[in-house]
Amino acid sequence: MIFIALWMVALMFYTCAAVAPPDGGPKDETPPQFISAIPEAGSLHFKGGKVSIKFSEYISEKSIKNAVKISPRLDFPAVIKYADDELIINFPEGLLPDQTYVITINRNLKDERSVALDQSIQIAFSTGEIIDEGIISGRVFGEDGYGVHLWKLEKEFEDSIFFTEPLYVSEADDDGFFNFKYLAPGDYVMLGIERSAAGAILVPQRMAYGVSSKKVYSLAKNQRIEGIYLRPKRENPPLKMTHGEWLGKRWGWMYFNQELNDITFKGLNILDSKEGVHSLDFYQDEQDKKRFLLIASDTLNVGKAILNIESVVSGKDSLLNHAKINFRVPGKMDTTHVKQTQPESTVTIRLEKDGGPTIPIVFSKPIMVITDSAFFLVADTDTVVVGVDWINPTEIDFLPPMGWQEKTKYQLMVFADKLTPIEGKSLKDSVTYIRFNSEKKLGYGGLSGLIKNEGIQPLIELSTLKKEPQIFHSSVDSNLQFHFKNIPEGYTVASKDQWGNAGNPTTVLGKNTDLNESKFYEYAKKFMKDGATILGGCCEIRPSHIKEISKLK
Repeated sequence: MIFIALWMVALMFYTCAAVAPPDGGPKDETPPQFISAIPEAGSLHFKGGKVSIKFSEYISEKSIKNAVKISPRLDFPAVIKYADDELIINFPEGLLPDQTYVITINRNLKDERSVALDQSIQIAFSTGEIIDEGIISGRVFGEDGYGVHLWKLEKEFEDSIFFTEPLYVSEADDDGFFNFKYLAPGDYVMLGIERSAAGAILVPQRMAYGVSSKKVYSLAKNQRIEGIYLRPKRENPPLKMTHGEWLGKRWGWMYFNQELNDITFKGLNILDSKEGVHSLDFYQDEQDKKRFLLIASDTLNVGKAILNIESVVSGKDSLLNHAKINFRVPGKMDTTHVKQTQPESTVTIRLEKDGGPTIPIVFSKPIMVITDSAFFLVADTDTVVVGVDWINPTEIDFLPPMGWQEKTKYQLMVFADKLTPIEGKSLKDSVTYIRFNSEKKLGYGGLSGLIKNEGIQPLIELSTLKKEPQIFHSSVDSNLQFHFKNIPEGYTVASKDQWGNAGNPTTVLGKNTDLNESKFYEYAKKFMKDGATILGGCCEIRPSHIKEISKLK
């Protein structure tokens, strides 16, 4: 349940539906159904040999290869044959004594019209007197499909087990739920892995994977262990310096394969064609955090040059050791004009609470000298000299000293003769005009609410419906309340679990059965005292609850 209270903020809820008649005759989308198995599922004293599994319709032969899994893993693979609506699985000799074996047929299996199974099928046999009934289940969180690997420990746990073939493999369903059935007592460890790699040995650099917070699960006879959560992630590839470009006698760019934050370069220098060693200043590009501007202490000699980095360090961690790339220093002098490359057109500004936002202004090459009165700001009829915040030699962040004013036209005048680029000429026009139009200030408000959650700790999210929305999150406190403050207008509320997965509020946040009308009234009264001007609820709130809070004045 969600109960919400709002301060001067508009929440927008959108639903849409479209109904259209089918084009032509109905398409057969009935998935194939399991009919029977010989020997029957649950058979004891299984000695191996042939198992026949019959379906309700003909099966696509090419879909079989990745559809059948046998657990625990066999030392020698079973031979799988196809006969119209029947799968025939021949087990090898030498099955383990007193062992429950499980045939899993996953949703890769399709009929002749490429309609897949609607859910996985599991068929268990035992070589002994009993069918093991232990269960381990949980959920894998993420946007893509996943499988789960399970190992039974025969000795002390070691991380290296994740790099061996799993004894058991399960496919998570579309909602991420997995279920290992028919398990014997013992200690187990598991790994969530992307579906395409299910059953394969883990290769961290190529596969998304994740382990649970608890490494080992001890399963008693016929016990159920539930609520295990896994979140696979793809490892970042090792940091590499990918390439560089040297654009003048003293400056250029170097590029990496991933964004970097709070790093230091040790042993950064350039060796030019006459073996002169040049120290370098470096600046991160705020528009592309994978690249860095390099400025040499003096002019490089024409020809081949080598950029050297002893190490890239973040805190106490070394991210990269001994990297180098080749440059070629151009022979011709740079005689081109510097250009203002951003913004490309007039900027429309929606005012923020603190007078922002700041606007980035980017130039095509480094500006090394700026004299006084380089920038003038014209606001309606007023003209003032303004300073700018230089982020690096190619970029400034601009914000008027007093902040933007509502519904105002601005012109930032940049005087070419006041700027000296590292090489070449200044701006082509003696005065460059950068235009801004401000809109009205955003309205700000707050939002508080109450949830009922009996499972995992949720997050509450506010987001816009814009192309690049800003998102706000609030955790839920010990009183099961969430709070947002100073939120711009035009936001809509959504619920997410602790891993960031969206869902139906009653699924993610939990159902509330004990919030009666009088308790609802007390919560509403508290929120109103805190400043709420709009009170309401959703999901399980009934008219009787609304009637009760209507008594509030």
